[in-house]
Amino acid sequence: MTVAGGSLTLSVRDIRASRPQSLVAVSRGLEDRRRRVVVLAELVLWRRAAAPRWSGAASSAAADRYAVVIAGLGRLAASIAVAGQAVGHAAGRLEAAIDLVRRADRRAVDEGAWIDDDGRLFLPVRASLGHPALEARRARLDELLRAEVHACLAQARRAAAETDDELLRALLSSARGATSAAGAGAGVGASVLGSLAPPPTASAAGGVSAQVFASAAWWRSMTDEERRRAIRDHPEWVGPRDGVPATARHEANLVLLARAEEVAWTKAREARRSGWVGNAAERTRADEHVAALQAVRDVLARRDGGERLLLLIDPRGLDVKAVVALGDVDRAEHVVTFVGGLSTMVGTDLRRYDDIFVRMRSEARSVAAGQDVAIVTWMGYDAPQVHEIVSSIDRNVLNAKLARDNAGALADFATGIEAGRDRPAHQTVWAHSYGATLAGFASLRTSAVDDVAVFGAPGLPFSDVSRSALKPGSLNVLGAVGDDVFNYGWMVHGTPAAEVAGATRLSTFALKKAGSGCNHWLHSRSEFVDVGRTSAGHSDYLRAGTDSERNLVVIAAGRPDLRVLQGADERACTTTGPSLGTNPLSWPRLVP
Repeated sequence: MTVAGGSLTLSVRDIRASRPQSLVAVSRGLEDRRRRVVVLAELVLWRRAAAPRWSGAASSAAADRYAVVIAGLGRLAASIAVAGQAVGHAAGRLEAAIDLVRRADRRAVDEGAWIDDDGRLFLPVRASLGHPALEARRARLDELLRAEVHACLAQARRAAAETDDELLRALLSSARGATSAAGAGAGVGASVLGSLAPPPTASAAGGVSAQVFASAAWWRSMTDEERRRAIRDHPEWVGPRDGVPATARHEANLVLLARAEEVAWTKAREARRSGWVGNAAERTRADEHVAALQAVRDVLARRDGGERLLLLIDPRGLDVKAVVALGDVDRAEHVVTFVGGLSTMVGTDLRRYDDIFVRMRSEARSVAAGQDVAIVTWMGYDAPQVHEIVSSIDRNVLNAKLARDNAGALADFATGIEAGRDRPAHQTVWAHSYGATLAGFASLRTSAVDDVAVFGAPGLPFSDVSRSALKPGSLNVLGAVGDDVFNYGWMVHGTPAAEVAGATRLSTFALKKAGSGCNHWLHSRSEFVDVGRTSAGHSDYLRAGTDSERNLVVIAAGRPDLRVLQGADERACTTTGPSLGTNPLSWPRLVP
C-alpha cells in the first residue's frame, strides 16, 4: 500500500488480504444501532405524549427540549444510516475487486502461470511444440493472457482505491452530521456516473484488443446495483460494449432500440412530407432504417422456444447494424458467429438468417450430445451492395477496404464473448462470400476463435494458417461447384481460400458413385450427382440436407471428426472444366 500524490494505491497483496465480510458485519452492526436510535426516538416521543399536560413557560421549554432531542435522535439515525450504507456499498465493491484478482489468478493457473502479490505475471518455461504455427499460436495466447491479467488487476486496484477513498469521505461526512447519501458523496451506484465511467472503446493497436478486457474488468468491478444503474441511465455505455455479458448488453440494447425506432420514424415522416424530388435518396434510406429496425423487433419477438439476445443496434451508418444471438451466449458450450457478405442488409436478411439458424442450431445441439449451441447473426458492418460495384471505390465488393476496416470489430466481438463469460466457449466463425474475407482479416487479430469455416470465399489475406492467429487445423474451406466468386475472387482478394497452407477442404458436392468423374458438357447433373446433398453456385451452402450444411453444423458442435472431407473426385469436379453455371438446364433453380 502506497500513497502517491495524496492518493492511496492498493497492491494486489492488499486486495487479497482484505476482508469484505468484516465490512458487511460492520454495516449490519450500524443498521442495528440505527434501529435502536429510532426506537429511542419513538420512546421519547411516546413519553412526551404520555406526560401530564400543563401550560406556561416551563411547558413550552419542555416541549422545545423534547423537540430538540427527537430531532437530534433523527439526525443521528440518518447519519448512522449513511455510514452503514456506505460501509455496505464498500463491501460489495471490495468483493468485486477481489473477484477480479481471483479471475486473473484462475486465468494464470489455467495457462500454467502465476501472479505474485505485486501483480506481476510469471509465465512458465514453455517446452518446444515442434511446429512454427503452434509456437506462434502459443505466443499469441500468452499475449492475450497478459492483456487480460493486466486489465483485471489494473481495474481491481483502481476499484479498491476508489472504494477506500469514497468510504473515507462518506464516514467523515457522516461524522460531521450528513444525513443523506448525496451529502456523504457515497451513494449506492454514484461511482457509475462519476469515477468509474467505462474505459474508451477505441480498439487497441496490434493484434490484441486490450480495451475489450478493460471493458470486461470494468463491468466486473461494479456491484449489481451499479450495473442496473448503468443500464438504466447510460445504456450506450453497455449495449455496444464488447466484453460485457450478453444478457446485460441485451437489456441495454432494448432501450437503444426503442430510441432508434423513435428517431427513424420521425425521420421517415419528415422525409415523406418533403415534396422535393431530390430528397428521394433520403426517403429511401429512412424507409430502409425503419424496415431494418422492424426486422430486429420481429426477430426478438419470436416465440419458438429459442432465446434471442440483441448484442448490438447501431442506426448511425448507411444501414442499421445489428447483432442478434439465438441461444444463451453467456453459458452455451459452443458459440457460432455468422458473417454475411455482398448485399447483406438487416431489413432484408435478418429474418431469413434467423429461420435458417433455428434449424441449424437444432441440428448442432443434437450432434453436440447434450451441450448447448448459440448462433449469432453478426451484421455489425455496412456490407457492400451490388449497386456500389459501379458507384463506389471504397465500398466496392472488389475492394478489400471494408473487410480490413471492419475486421477489428469482428475480432473484438469474438474476444468480448470470451472475456464476458465465466468459462471459455468453443467459438466458431461461419463466413460467407465477402464476409469470409472480412473474417480472414479478423483472424489475423484474435485467437479467441477456435474454428473458422469460410464458404464461397473470394480470397483470404494470408497464404498460410501459421501467419494468422488461428490454431493449426482450424480453417475449413467450402467451395461449391459453379461458384464463380469462390473460383475467381482471389484475383482481387489475395490467396484462394482452397490454396491456403494448412486449410482443410470440405465437401459440398456428393457423387452417386466414386470414380464417375464429371463431364460437365455431356452429362446432366442428376446422372452423377446426388442433388439433395450437393450445393450449387454461390448461395446454396446453408440449404438443409447438403454436405456443406452438415459440415458447418458438426464444426459448430465441436465435432471435426464428423466432417465430410473433399475427395479426389469432387476436387476434379470443382476445380477443372467450365463452370456448371454455364448449363442452366442442368441446374435446379435455387433461392439464395
